Order: sequence, then C-alpha cells, then structure tokens
Amino acid sequence: MSKSAFIDKIILKSEGNNISCSIFRNQRSRRISLRVVSRDEVILNVPPRGSLPEAKNFVAAKMNWIIDKTGEMPAENELAELLKICPMIWLDRRPRSFRWEFSKSSVRSSCSIGLDEIKAVFPDGKKEENEALLSCMIKLGKEYLPLRLQGCAEKVGLSYRHVRVGNQKTRWGSCSSRQVISLNWRILLLDYSVGEYVLFHELAHLKHMNHSSQFWKLLQVWVTDARMLDRKLSSQGSKLMLIGRN
Repeated sequence: MSKSAFIDKIILKSEGNNISCSIFRNQRSRRISLRVVSRDEVILNVPPRGSLPEAKNFVAAKMNWIIDKTGEMPAENELAELLKICPMIWLDRRPRSFRWEFSKSSVRSSCSIGLDEIKAVFPDGKKEENEALLSCMIKLGKEYLPLRLQGCAEKVGLSYRHVRVGNQKTRWGSCSSRQVISLNWRILLLDYSVGEYVLFHELAHLKHMNHSSQFWKLLQVWVTDARMLDRKLSSQGSKLMLIGRN
C-alpha cells in the first residue's frame, strides 16, 4: 500500500528480550512513526528527508514506550494449535476443514483437496510439525489466492501485471505502481467475506495508490460493507498475523 524502502535494522536490548527494529524510508510519511508488530519486533517509518541518525535518536527516546507496548502484545501462536482449534480453510467460496498426518511410508509431502476437506500427509521426521504446515499453507496460497484475485478482478473489469503470495509479517496485501499485487497466505484463514475484501482492497489501489476518499468511495461500490469488513479484518487479523512467523 505505502511505498517504502528498507534502510537499516537495529536490535534494542531490554530485560530478558531483544527487540528488532526495522527502519524504512516511507515516501508517504510526513513524520517519524513507530509501529509495534509483535513482542520482539517494531517498525520505524521515516519521511523521505529523514536521516538515519535522527531515526535512531527517536527510537532511543521512545525506548520505555517500546518496552511497554511490546510487552502488551500477545505471544506468537503456533500454526498447528490454531488448526486444531479452528481447522477451516478458504481456498474458494466453499469452506474446507484441514487435517494432516505424518507417515513413515511417505517420501514427500502431499495434499489432497476434497469438497469439504483438505488432507495433508508429511514424511515422518523430515520437518517439524509447524514448519511442514507452514510450507503447505504457503503452497496452497500460491495456488489458490491468484485464482481468487483473478475472479475479483474480472467482476470489476480490471487487470494487473502480476500477483505474488508470501509470508508477510505485517501486511495482508500490497499493490505497487507497476501493478504487482502481493498477497499474504493467511488470507486463506480469514472468513471468506473478509478475505475477498482484502483482494478488492488491493485491486482498488490499481486506481488509487492511497487511502483517499476516492479510494474508499470506489471500494464501497465494489464491497458495500467495506468499512465493517475492514474493522473485522483488524479484529481477526491481529491474532492471525502472529501465526507461522518463523
């Protein structure tokens, strides 16, 4: 969404915890700002003319605030635990339950997709459970999220140059000025309507590379309850973003 470039990363030391601070130069930032991502990570955005020494001084002055806010963040969750509690995956409009097993007779991972269920089989002893599940989820995201995005684009008569699917830590999606849309595999874990909202949100950036009133006006033509779904995304997303961050 916002165009930014990585500048530097510093490690902030606090009692019993090291906090990673990634510094980005954001073309749309008007002032230096901090964003807490997790218990051990914050992001610092600096405006186009901001300097690295100025950014580091800002972080030093905010150290107590950073320690307090990161300490309030929930602990990262394991993907396996989430899928045991809530195994529903949205490859398309039809929800499917996800289950998996490890097999000594399997040489490689496999995934079969039925009408109501997805079953994954992993070779026993090759990968740790959460690592195997994350690899599987990313693979499913790369296969099915581009199809969902294409369907949304066809509904609104738009096209884009390319789509990427990855394991982003903080963003559900982004759209570059070159019409490249990046999506987060975790969209598969969102309720279908919320996931579709994310896809239409990124498509709207093909027309408006900002969050102006024109952007929201267009998005609400496509998704009438866009504002409500945006709030629902914030509610669901805060915990899901802590899943599979290895």
